[in-house]
Amino acid sequence: MTQSSTPESCFAERQIAACGVAFKRYVPGAQPQGAQQPESDVRPLSELCANALAHPVGPVGPVRNDAPPIAELASRAERIVVIISDATRDEPRAEMLDALADVLPLERVTLAIATGTHARAPVALPDRFRDLPVVFNEGHVGERYDDVGVTSRGTHVRILKDVARADLVIGTGRLRPHYFAGYSGGAKAVFPGCALSVDILKNHLLKALPDSWLGNVDGNPVRLDMEEAAQLMLQSRDRAAHPGKSPPALAILNVAADIDGRYVAATSGDVVQAHRALVARAAGNFRAKVPRSRVVVVADRPPVSASLYQASKLLPPAAAMLEPGGVVIMVAECTHGTGPRERVNEGIYALGIRDKLPPHRVVLVSELSEAAVATTYAEYAPSLGAALDDAFRRTGLGSTEEVPLLWRAGESVTESAPESAPESAPESAPESD
Repeated sequence: MTQSSTPESCFAERQIAACGVAFKRYVPGAQPQGAQQPESDVRPLSELCANALAHPVGPVGPVRNDAPPIAELASRAERIVVIISDATRDEPRAEMLDALADVLPLERVTLAIATGTHARAPVALPDRFRDLPVVFNEGHVGERYDDVGVTSRGTHVRILKDVARADLVIGTGRLRPHYFAGYSGGAKAVFPGCALSVDILKNHLLKALPDSWLGNVDGNPVRLDMEEAAQLMLQSRDRAAHPGKSPPALAILNVAADIDGRYVAATSGDVVQAHRALVARAAGNFRAKVPRSRVVVVADRPPVSASLYQASKLLPPAAAMLEPGGVVIMVAECTHGTGPRERVNEGIYALGIRDKLPPHRVVLVSELSEAAVATTYAEYAPSLGAALDDAFRRTGLGSTEEVPLLWRAGESVTESAPESAPESAPESAPESD
């Protein structure tokens, strides 16, 4: 069901409505008339998850090419760990856990909260899981981790002991575009989700490489390093297994939704093969064919727009939209501030984004003060209208020309199509979501 929305529903929508400019509006997942729509499944999420758990993708058992149902794997495991995201991630944790509760012996299950480098935060759990042991990944406490080796790219891999020593690990997650890992989900539940912070940051340095980019999973150095880290965990457990005991197993349960939050697909199984299968099925829901222009606008709604730390994810889709020397205007309220400025300016923008866009300027329209924006990589504008007036003046773009607007940029994987028509008619405000 499509969520209703009004021009007053979020900061970006209000700014777009108020500026009076005719935009060519592009939305991920929209298809030209007559084109094949993205593959989706309209069944309830509980049914999607149950079917995925009964029919895993890829070898997840101790026998090569064996893909038993997750319930069968669980029946052989003494210690089971289910990894879920922390409260900062918009994921259907309750629904995925409820589906797993139907196939797992809960008396043998521990929950691991994959915080990555985030601070510990409370997580609401379904009733059936509230009495289970819960461990948090607090990535600065080194003695809580097992050293499982070093990847071929030089990343030291230390994994939370409860996860590293389990007989069966099931990582859950929601698939969505990720600006340097290609897409979320898959091995990310284990690494970086349950890894030591210093090792995570070492992996994230690979975001500077050209193939570590939005929408790219095959050949992506960051993702391949994460997947190798997960395999190192399995190999270390395999070597330590007692004679006659089944080798450890790692599986995932991942789901995908369209930009309106309707769940369209789910997969379980091998940490790589099941993830790639879900990417193939769901990618059309995130794809947007866009033109190039000297001025582009990228915008989204909370939670991705709530801080500059998160809103920086709106910039990578502009790589396929922006002409060299152009201006990208980012509309995000940033009511939670900038986030850690050195990490935002250097670790996110300078390392992972700046050099992958054509030469450009970034202008931020937000609720931050001019002084606060001055400490960041972006330039300040008091409103979208003012930002557009200045961009027209600097680039020579006529004020009567239609400006490309990428709405829901945080859910977008863009492809440059200079001659393509917009996926909706020119307008001055976003349509209802």
